[in-house]
Amino acid sequence: MFKKSLTAASVALAAASIASAANITIDPATTAQKVVGFGAGAAYYQSWITAMSSSMQKDFYDTAFNGLNLSLLRIGNWKQEDTTSISADAAIVKAGKERLGNRLKIEMSSWSAPGRLKPSGSVNGNQGHSKADKTLKTSNSDPYGKFVYSEFAGWWKKSLQAYATAGITPDYISLQNEPDMEADYEETLFEPTESNGIAGYKQALQAVRDSISTLANPPKIIGPEPLGIGYSNFEKYAKALDDKNLDGYAYHLYHAGDGNDNSGTNYLNPENFRKAMTAIGKNYGSDNKPIIMTEFCTMDTAVREQDMLGLAHIMQVGFTSGKLNAYIAWELFWGEQNGQLIGVCPGEGWSSCTEAKLYINPEYHAMRHYSKFVNPGWRVVSSTADGSNVYAVAFRSADCDSISVIAINKGSAQNLNFSVNGYNPVYAVQSTESGEKSKTITAGAIIDAPAKSITTVVFTTSNTAALQCEDSPIDDPYIDPNQNFGDSLVIVDYANETSAAGWKSDETLGKVTFETTALDGISKYVKVPLAGCAQDDCGYQHALFTIPDAAAVKEPLTKCKDLVFTMRSIDAEDASVNIGGAGGSTWSNYQYGNTAPAGSWAEVSVPLANEIDSTGAPFGSTQLSFNSDNAGIYIAKIVATGCGTNAIKGIRTNFAASDMNAEARVFDLNGNLLWSGIKGQALNADGTLRLDLKKGMYIVKTSASTIKTVK
Repeated sequence: MFKKSLTAASVALAAASIASAANITIDPATTAQKVVGFGAGAAYYQSWITAMSSSMQKDFYDTAFNGLNLSLLRIGNWKQEDTTSISADAAIVKAGKERLGNRLKIEMSSWSAPGRLKPSGSVNGNQGHSKADKTLKTSNSDPYGKFVYSEFAGWWKKSLQAYATAGITPDYISLQNEPDMEADYEETLFEPTESNGIAGYKQALQAVRDSISTLANPPKIIGPEPLGIGYSNFEKYAKALDDKNLDGYAYHLYHAGDGNDNSGTNYLNPENFRKAMTAIGKNYGSDNKPIIMTEFCTMDTAVREQDMLGLAHIMQVGFTSGKLNAYIAWELFWGEQNGQLIGVCPGEGWSSCTEAKLYINPEYHAMRHYSKFVNPGWRVVSSTADGSNVYAVAFRSADCDSISVIAINKGSAQNLNFSVNGYNPVYAVQSTESGEKSKTITAGAIIDAPAKSITTVVFTTSNTAALQCEDSPIDDPYIDPNQNFGDSLVIVDYANETSAAGWKSDETLGKVTFETTALDGISKYVKVPLAGCAQDDCGYQHALFTIPDAAAVKEPLTKCKDLVFTMRSIDAEDASVNIGGAGGSTWSNYQYGNTAPAGSWAEVSVPLANEIDSTGAPFGSTQLSFNSDNAGIYIAKIVATGCGTNAIKGIRTNFAASDMNAEARVFDLNGNLLWSGIKGQALNADGTLRLDLKKGMYIVKTSASTIKTVK
């Protein structure tokens, strides 16, 4: 070892490298609009989803619905003909409802009236010769006006009945997607009110409202859903219609209103939206009539890393200045790699696909920073950010016990200093442009934010008496990772304990004590004295820990695959520890020579295979036994993993090289997702982990295999 002297130049260089700081201040008591939800569209390529293998479909549905914690799914009304199949839509909605229940609301927009109701005779705009060919047919007898509004409304009612029969009951409908857009694909034109030979949105809305009101549970109607909000386009429609016929407002963002109509460019400059969004938020919308952004994307064919920050920033503008209640991205999925959130290839031969594969694209993670940690019924709360190129938005749970803060750093690396009065940080996730996505990081009031990154921090409190709280409509999505590990079971976590209860030692050993002096970030643990001399001289001396709730001991010890001990040596040398089971019919060796390192904490994995004998019968251990010729160990946590519940199943220890190009996810032994990407990016050729993670054991999962690997 040697000491390095610091020159004045090196000190100056070190000081220059220190990141700048941004202060993010949240006022939990100052609330704004209520959240309806976060979602994405499933309007095209539905048959590609149902064409995938059953295992691939499961992976897709888990990724799309559970992974994003979606609360809104946008679908189309495609029942222009009675013979049109909607079975693929029904399968997708069914899978979403199975995973998310009634928290997943369905929004349905129509792209076109049936061709029989249009002068062109076609649902597609490219078959019409003029604008008048692309609207509704004229009528001399319709009670609502000069066009066939009653037939249009009757078609909507009949469509809703057909979808209900198929198992789809929309919560919201929009009677026409982009009524102002002349398109080559499915479209029907409506002016704000009848004019220039074009049907009126106002009259059609009244007709549809009257028609569906006779249904047993009619959906809410949102609109007018124009192409964009620039040039007061939204207001032109909203001012013309009868406001009482709308249950909420909807619009798209394909032009920003400042002369810049390029979606891809606007994605990188979301401030283009702030003025127009602010005007709508000021004059429209409320908790009773929410504002929902129902569609937007870059319109680019290639996936761009920078669009992750673009989407996150657009949503920040919308939920702060725009008073949005909900945001629905255009593409939950799309054929081939270039989906906005997820790209889908059912297999070789599907367009340009060369293999069956799901592509998790950067914007998926932008949406997840919001949707995974904010539930319907939460409220936007006051937030300010004073750093350079830092934008923040915060949401408070209905019952006030949780606040999720999303911070977008579009500048250079800097510290984020969070101030959330009365709340404590408990969980944090970070995604970096051209870097790791949805990475769990250490929560704190100060967090390092890499350049061009998104950070979501969850704060909780038990002191809500001074706040105006509401009953939470659904369970909050945040689960303390120390309490629920998916396929793991916490035996003991001393972060949540106040004593060394359950420990006893042989008479020759010192007493196990509960410690509260922080060691490398862990502030509570037990000190377990051991022999401190060779067994030939001292004999076997055991420290024993009785597993809590011994009546349930067979579950962790016979149903799980490993025990993971967070431990370290109590002196300057590594401690070699033998660990086994005791308290049953006999003592069972689990594994000799486990290393508790000196000077640092480690997660040490010990197999539980020996808890079951050769006949398959359990030894019935109710205690854990520790002995060593070293002085002793510290233990902070004991977790049983691989317990076969719903998180990670079928763990195999063999390394499969055949799926190195497959989409993969890396978990720690607590079941926490740490990384997702291509398996070959995560593993070396010998199956060891190459990612920048601390030393230890991890689980790598693809659709074809699940393996354990080490760093």
